[in-house]
Amino acid sequence: MQIRSELLAESPYLSDTVMKTSVEKEEVLDNAMIRDILVANSHSAKSDEIINKLGKRTLPMPDYMMEQILAGEDTVSTKEMLEAKKAWWDNKASKSYAHLLNRFKGDSATPANDDSLNWLFAYRNTISSWYDKAGWLHTQGKYPEAENTLTSIPGIFTLTPAQLETHHAYLDFYSLSEQIFTDTTGNNELDSAIASSLQNMAASNTELPGTYARNLLISHGYLSYQEPIILPDAGLKDTRKEKFKGVKVDNSHSMLSVYPNPANDYFIIKIDLGKTGDRGILSLRDGTGRLIRSHPFYGQQDQLVWSTSDLKSGMYLLSLTISGKQSDCVKITVVK
Repeated sequence: MQIRSELLAESPYLSDTVMKTSVEKEEVLDNAMIRDILVANSHSAKSDEIINKLGKRTLPMPDYMMEQILAGEDTVSTKEMLEAKKAWWDNKASKSYAHLLNRFKGDSATPANDDSLNWLFAYRNTISSWYDKAGWLHTQGKYPEAENTLTSIPGIFTLTPAQLETHHAYLDFYSLSEQIFTDTTGNNELDSAIASSLQNMAASNTELPGTYARNLLISHGYLSYQEPIILPDAGLKDTRKEKFKGVKVDNSHSMLSVYPNPANDYFIIKIDLGKTGDRGILSLRDGTGRLIRSHPFYGQQDQLVWSTSDLKSGMYLLSLTISGKQSDCVKITVVK
């Protein structure tokens, strides 16, 4: 009862993690207690993980109690409304920060206000603002200061493994960028080693360092880019899948296929990873192995339309890489 009272006192703001742990503690909280807690936090009904854990309890939840819990699926909880308000203010703060950042950076007619920029970076004091500061110092040619700013970030913020990986990508990119812009010949050209490193970064990193690398390759004519179309999640709930009677897809083919092949104006890439979707990267290379285009892929299956407007007639290789390993590849012939 003490635990039930404490959880209800924190309702309707319990996190999914707390609710999942509560459901698992069957020896502490019986069905009626769990029902009270989940009904008080109506957003619990929107979590498939919580509902699945309810179904695994040794003493099954009675149907009528389950219906009471699932009634929250069609309501907006207090926690969700508060999160929406917070997201609105966070977005407003980000827009204001970006507005001030652009204002203080100046332009060709107005000099930059370094004091105001330093104040803004310190006031915002987020991981992204520190990266903004490093980028600003780098564009000013203050490479040692930019490097010091970057290397101090892990000591100020606790980085997750994914953030740490992105941080290393930032370090690598700015190191390559410094080599380019301090080139004593003055032509700022990319040598083969730097171009190869940037290509690997553009293909493997989906955060800002990968975007910066891709933009450098585009500006030097090493890469063309097609803006991706982000489709909404079309997944259906299990109960709806059983009732869905639409056209069934033949899954007997390979992970990767292309048509029409040969292609003229465009080609369609068909991807099917089977039941276990994953995160992958599509890479298009010419006959010499030079990377022409890369595109991240998420999910189980999709079809992507790629234009050939920037491609010459010839043979190309399209490959699908998952978790750093090439999973499938197909040859494409472009005829114009």
